Amino acid sequence: MPRMQLKLDSIPSAMCGIGKMDARSKCILLAAILTAVLPLEIHHLMAAVLGAAGYMFMQWLEPTVKRQPEGAPPRRPYTEKPSSRLASSAARGNSWEERRSRGFTAAEDQKWSALRAVPAAPAVKPDVKRPSVMPVKAPKFAASNWQEEVNELLETLKPNAASREQVEQIARAVKRSLGPVLPGAAVDAFSLARPMAGTAFGVAVPEVEVVVTLEGKGADGKLQKSLIRTCTDRLVSQDSFKFRRSAFRGAEPKVTLITPPEQGNMPFNLAVNALMPARCSELFKACEMDPVAIELILLVRRWAKDRGISHAAKGHLSPYSWMLLAIYYLQVGTHQLPAMSFVVSKRDRPEPSPEKNNVSAGELLQGFMKFYASFDWAKENISVRQGQRAAPTRPLMLLHEDGKTQPGPCIEDPFETSNNLGSCMHWLSMSRLQEEFARGVQLSGASLAELLEPWTPPDHADAD
Repeated sequence: MPRMQLKLDSIPSAMCGIGKMDARSKCILLAAILTAVLPLEIHHLMAAVLGAAGYMFMQWLEPTVKRQPEGAPPRRPYTEKPSSRLASSAARGNSWEERRSRGFTAAEDQKWSALRAVPAAPAVKPDVKRPSVMPVKAPKFAASNWQEEVNELLETLKPNAASREQVEQIARAVKRSLGPVLPGAAVDAFSLARPMAGTAFGVAVPEVEVVVTLEGKGADGKLQKSLIRTCTDRLVSQDSFKFRRSAFRGAEPKVTLITPPEQGNMPFNLAVNALMPARCSELFKACEMDPVAIELILLVRRWAKDRGISHAAKGHLSPYSWMLLAIYYLQVGTHQLPAMSFVVSKRDRPEPSPEKNNVSAGELLQGFMKFYASFDWAKENISVRQGQRAAPTRPLMLLHEDGKTQPGPCIEDPFETSNNLGSCMHWLSMSRLQEEFARGVQLSGASLAELLEPWTPPDHADAD
């Protein structure tokens, strides 16, 4: 049995080690063995012997590693195949001279250049329909025509004293709960529209944003996530808040929670040292110079939420971005709003134009659909700070899984001009956005209830 011989090669070396021991060490070893063996009974000794034999047998069954003997010549180095050389060279980014010295052909170099030029497309998993215990249905209106339906919806969207008090109650409850663990924290709640439970994607895209501000902590991503976990653990374990989901991949990490039943089971987002909710509120207040502009922003955000294209965690535009799209349309499409640079620079708000615009919110919503249905995303940058048409400085290209590309939206954050808010999108969400704008144009003569019909993902069979 050659394999057993290989496994037992270590036994003679162990015996040689014992033979090199002096007489005193041998006596101590013998005494230790006798001390361990003599108290045992015969069946104990037999069990020990069988155990040792079983251990040696299991060692023999294990695969052996053939070691290179000392003094043997070194092995021949592995020669890469052209395909593996191509991949490794592409990963290292070698120059053409280096690749040619390694034996690359011109065809291989062309493939290498293609690998370096096109990044890998991110894996996009389309949404599929899942059963729901309480599916959200399309809104119903008592009005009979388009503009009256719009006015009826706006009455439910515009915040009032009761809704503002409800939002403030959420902020006070969060501050009271976090006081023992974060004693110096400031808690602010923001909500542009009236918070309503039960609307389509109301939990996925809550209307209420709660921001916990800690002085001196900054906006470090890892620290924000750690503090959010601390706040979430406290709210859920001590004050009966319910955790729904987390969104830690975005620029500002946050979690979605639901208030206790005594506060209406209201969903809200919780973030730490986040800036976007306050910036969104500032821009929204700046648009109050034109009441119809406020109404269009509320309608657009509600439409985007109901149609499932406002969930940033899924690669869609955020509610903040949808507000910027509405403002930009009112700047270059209808010329109702000025450039928003005064909001960023903290200057006084300019006086509204004395000319009255008689366009209704319903007409503006239809114009908004037509404006972006024919919008050239590759040649135009959406900048409410400038308030005029301009080409994008850094165009965004979205890569399909089949290698094709398409232009993506360039939406400038007016408070951070280097930030493109459209960079969160992928090819599938961009296709959905264009489909919804085309659908909005097709339904220009339909009812508002049909336009706001909640979007549902396709079934599993259709998705495949």
